[in-house]
Amino acid sequence: MKIPVYLEIAQWALLLALGWLVVIMYRQLGRVFGPKQEFRHGPAIGSSAPGFEYLRVSDRSVRSAEMGNGLPTLLAFVNPTCQTCDTLVASLTRAHAAGDLAAVRVLLLISDPVSYLQISAAFRGTPLEIGQVVARSTINDYQASGTPLMVSVDGNGVIRKAGPAAEVPDVRAFVQACVLAPPEKELAIVPVNHGD
Repeated sequence: MKIPVYLEIAQWALLLALGWLVVIMYRQLGRVFGPKQEFRHGPAIGSSAPGFEYLRVSDRSVRSAEMGNGLPTLLAFVNPTCQTCDTLVASLTRAHAAGDLAAVRVLLLISDPVSYLQISAAFRGTPLEIGQVVARSTINDYQASGTPLMVSVDGNGVIRKAGPAAEVPDVRAFVQACVLAPPEKELAIVPVNHGD
């Protein structure tokens, strides 16, 4: 008995499709079990913090955030739709009430629509400044692809610490990183000539 041609063609087509699926699975396994790539979340430590513009939520005015003006700054990239961000904002508010943030400027930066602030009690109840990111380039410059992300910038505009945070001890560590930053230049020791 002879097999019809259309069944032979269908059989070869299915065999090719199965072969293609094997290749796809092999590539996926290579990604899973292959060499690990380090995930970068946050800007490089020791780099200069770029300035940016943001929309201050309280009065809907566009502001400029210039780093390196002598004032240490804590940037918190947070969103009201993120539960860990709620915890971080509540921790920042508690640290503010305890006076732990007196030596730094704190700016909460959101990329969600401003109307979403009503979702979260932590965002509604904070006395800290909230700004909406104006340009997507700010998110890219700070590598804030996920939230929450805290960035400590010292008074010279140098990034001292970057990464996720949630609780008050995390906040204190970020404050210490930007307030207790090492000096930019080491002091040179100059020998004194006593007129010998």
